[in-house]
Amino acid sequence: MCKLSNLMTVLQEIAPLSLSQKMIEKGDYDNSGLIIESSDTADKILFSLDLSVEVVERAKELGCDTIITHHPAIYAPIKNLSVNDQTKALILAIQNRISVISMHLNLDIASAGIDHSLALGLGGRDIKILDLIDGEHGYGRVSTVDKQSLVQFVEKVERTFETRKLVYYGNREVNKIASFCGSGGSQALQCCDNDEVDTVITSDLAHHHLKELIENDKNVVILPHYVSEQYGFNKFYQAVSEKLNGKAQTFYFVDNRFM
Repeated sequence: MCKLSNLMTVLQEIAPLSLSQKMIEKGDYDNSGLIIESSDTADKILFSLDLSVEVVERAKELGCDTIITHHPAIYAPIKNLSVNDQTKALILAIQNRISVISMHLNLDIASAGIDHSLALGLGGRDIKILDLIDGEHGYGRVSTVDKQSLVQFVEKVERTFETRKLVYYGNREVNKIASFCGSGGSQALQCCDNDEVDTVITSDLAHHHLKELIENDKNVVILPHYVSEQYGFNKFYQAVSEKLNGKAQTFYFVDNRFM
């Protein structure tokens, strides 16, 4: 039997919730941590990037008592608990006594978190953090990859991240990349003045930010938000499963609509 409190300890060994608080102090918004506490045990755990009705139904089928998400299960303020698109997954989880934990910005910026996993998945080495939050955690990664054409790089990304839904711009040779998981479009602009970086990989990129990067002679690869984070969240699932060492069963859900 695994206690919910013991699970929280394991999760924070990888991504301390204090990192989320540091991001909030910088001006970001987050709601990471224990969202629904339905019992004090966590014997069967389903990992999913998002909380949805389909995810809760899958948890029910598997007999799970806990769901761990990346995106906060409650993000914007909830004004009522009527059965609408915003709250019906939450209500269903509560009805079925399923606890929900969200690990968001803390997992994005952790030293072995989602942003770091993205850089590794892109083939990066000699990885450096662009925006340090403290000595070892932060957002944005600059790394070196083997020299290759942009088309070759994109083909490798498609294979590694199992998607054909990315968009890319430019024609420079790829060697020094900057990568940002999730909603990193505006942060990517800091690469405009970085002469070493030839290629920027991010998601949710506004047109005027894309224009500025291209006008500063950068290749730009736009990964779908889900794809850029699912890869690292799966690595998190594997790491947590290893740390639990059989004390709880773990399962992973992929929403293929976004892949």
